[in-house]
Amino acid sequence: MPWKRAVRKLLRGMGYSITRVGGIGHEPFVDMASFLPNDSPLVFDVGANVGQSIRNFRGSFRNAEIHSFEPSPSTFNELKSNVAQYSNVHLWNCALGSSAGQMRLLENTMPEWTSFHRPSEFAWGSVAKETPVPVTTIDDFCKEHDIRRIDVLKSDTQGYELEVFKGAEQMFSRNAVRLIYCELIFSDMYENMPSFGQVYDYLISRGFFLVSFYAIAYERRMAGWTDGLFVHKAYLPS
Repeated sequence: MPWKRAVRKLLRGMGYSITRVGGIGHEPFVDMASFLPNDSPLVFDVGANVGQSIRNFRGSFRNAEIHSFEPSPSTFNELKSNVAQYSNVHLWNCALGSSAGQMRLLENTMPEWTSFHRPSEFAWGSVAKETPVPVTTIDDFCKEHDIRRIDVLKSDTQGYELEVFKGAEQMFSRNAVRLIYCELIFSDMYENMPSFGQVYDYLISRGFFLVSFYAIAYERRMAGWTDGLFVHKAYLPS
């Protein structure tokens, strides 16, 4: 109708837009639920920080079993305090990567931006200290704890996602990871960080399909980063 077009044009001129609510691509946890068989998924929360993801997962999946990994000792202590009220949440003060060992964590003045990569041109904060931390792999951890499937693998590791995924080759080869929810960085945020294309191509080559990108954060009028949800082809709806 002409009046609808006129309203949309007016709102666009004011910086707003109208979109239809519902369907895929609006809310990641709703989208995850559409691929999961029940409300008790097994979740790997890689890069737990102070517990934001734990609260989000429990808000959407009240019976989720969550393994949360946070390598920074100081941030880990805050994490423990913040999520003490939750049952069936297992906290691990270590990092996940492509091989087991020890690495130097570059702890940022803004803890959300702590990484194994040094800050680059578009980074926020600065390195406050370097902390040696233990690193294991998803495959090794799953063997040690007799975990045979991961329903949701969430990774927010500030440019280290590809190394996390490389440590799950055996799980991927058995189609034992249903969903991946991860941060995807477009800008030059960290030194020696793999590109968005490298991360995307790696997941596609392991049998994952993109479900959706979510809200994009912008820096200097350019796309900086977003979150993406991927589903393995073995779990596509019929």
